[in-house]
Amino acid sequence: MVELHSRKYGAELYGNRIRLVGMTSSTGRNIVDMLIDLPADHIGQQKIDHSGRMYLAVPERDAIIKHVRISADRSLDPDKLAQFELIASLLDEQDRYYLESYEINSGRERLAIAYNRREIDKKLEFLQNCLIRPSGFRLRSWAMAAGYKNYCRKNGGRLICLLDITDNRASYCFIEDDRPIHLGAVISNAAISDTASSKNFLLDIIATIQYQLLTYERLSQSVPLSVIIISGNRSDQSLADGIEKGLGIKTVLPEMKTELFSGDVLPEAHKYLVGLGLTVD
Repeated sequence: MVELHSRKYGAELYGNRIRLVGMTSSTGRNIVDMLIDLPADHIGQQKIDHSGRMYLAVPERDAIIKHVRISADRSLDPDKLAQFELIASLLDEQDRYYLESYEINSGRERLAIAYNRREIDKKLEFLQNCLIRPSGFRLRSWAMAAGYKNYCRKNGGRLICLLDITDNRASYCFIEDDRPIHLGAVISNAAISDTASSKNFLLDIIATIQYQLLTYERLSQSVPLSVIIISGNRSDQSLADGIEKGLGIKTVLPEMKTELFSGDVLPEAHKYLVGLGLTVD
């Protein structure tokens, strides 16, 4: 296949800021050469290749997520089945949502997702006015998993947990044998304006991971969690140490594939797994 669009962008809006990842394939291989985090009202000054493609990260709070067990009957379309079960559980009309589903657990389940159409359309319109209209969007935690798989060197055993912490937003994704099996977001009322609030947010993160390990059937019956890998604009060794101390599980920063980044952006690359995952087909 000949790729006609040599430039891809991954965008994430949070608070009054935007994070943007830029990847080019014009040299015959994919190289990430843009990683920026700046106020959203400054983004119009950023030079963008308007012939490229942009994809948006959607936070879990703007989506309804449902695990659907898939019938062994091969005559049934698993994607349509998952969406049908999700639609049946929605309180609002179907046309208020964008729908999709992903295969998980080796095809035994699908992750059905309903995105809040009004919230998505507002973000699409903003990016179109300031940059270019996105070609699509992806759930934040799913994008993080794609970013890890394609841009990081493998770490840990059969079961790992990815955790992206950006501002007061935290998404997680459990991966077993290189496949996502469970994902979601940390629900917290803690702000991060001071040290005490940051500690409360950290406690909420620790409690959420503990709860998922104990209550989600696939995790509670799986192999032990071998490592937690953290990303996001708040990821640093101090945060990794705090999570490791709270959970008693090895917690590290991701090891990036250095050959996929230009030298000037490599030092910050571990903070952008979500955006990086948006550049992956």
